[in-house]
Amino acid sequence: MKKDFWRNKTVIITGATSGLGKEMTKILLEKGAKVIAISRSEESLKGLQNELTMFSKNLFLIKADVSFKKDCEDVFKIIKDELKTADFLINNAGVGLRCEVEEIDDLDLKKVFDTNFFGAFYMMKYGISFFKEQGGGTIVNICSLGVKRPVPFTSGYTASKAALSVMADVARIELKKYNITILNAYPGSISTSFRKKALGKPYPEDEIRLSRLSPDVAARRIIRGIEMNRKEIYTSKKDYIFVLFTRLFPHLSDFIVEKAFKKS
Repeated sequence: MKKDFWRNKTVIITGATSGLGKEMTKILLEKGAKVIAISRSEESLKGLQNELTMFSKNLFLIKADVSFKKDCEDVFKIIKDELKTADFLINNAGVGLRCEVEEIDDLDLKKVFDTNFFGAFYMMKYGISFFKEQGGGTIVNICSLGVKRPVPFTSGYTASKAALSVMADVARIELKKYNITILNAYPGSISTSFRKKALGKPYPEDEIRLSRLSPDVAARRIIRGIEMNRKEIYTSKKDYIFVLFTRLFPHLSDFIVEKAFKKS
């Protein structure tokens, strides 16, 4: 892999002002990329700008709420008018939800799908048109390890990411002839404020997780996976091994997860 892989590449990142998105933004800027940071919060965008003043020439800010189709359309109009081109779109914006299936609030579930699925879908929809016009590009969807190995209390969140994952897999086949690449990342638990902001019931501090990564480590591993053009990107070997185990032994995998959560 070339050391200067990201130099002069332009990367669009949604949910770029906190957690994993913020770390990816910082790392990509350090690697020489131009980053178009998207957030629905103007205050957060200003905070990011103030924190990354040393990269001001390569950092572009766009206020947009990806759950609104018009905002996503406007994002690509702005990029086309002002920057002309882009190489990567990373669909990172997400909303969490922790609750038993029976007790999920309809409005909470809708909010989660509006951002996690429809927001990414809108960005993909306009991104595909944009990339087709310029002759190619790469779309990366930040899904969830739960898509591959579901765990209790995360059904609403995981369902939204599973829908995105399947749509992206289909798009990968459809878009290959247009030189558009689709990659999916399946990170496990990351130590950010994501859980605290999640809808539904609060996450217990001691709830079991296969791995707990710092956002910096997770971001670097996802970026490395993009550099290697991996169709499926995992952020730890333990996650990947357990996904393989689940595929081979689904009933035993269910038993292990159920027992672990009862003990927790």
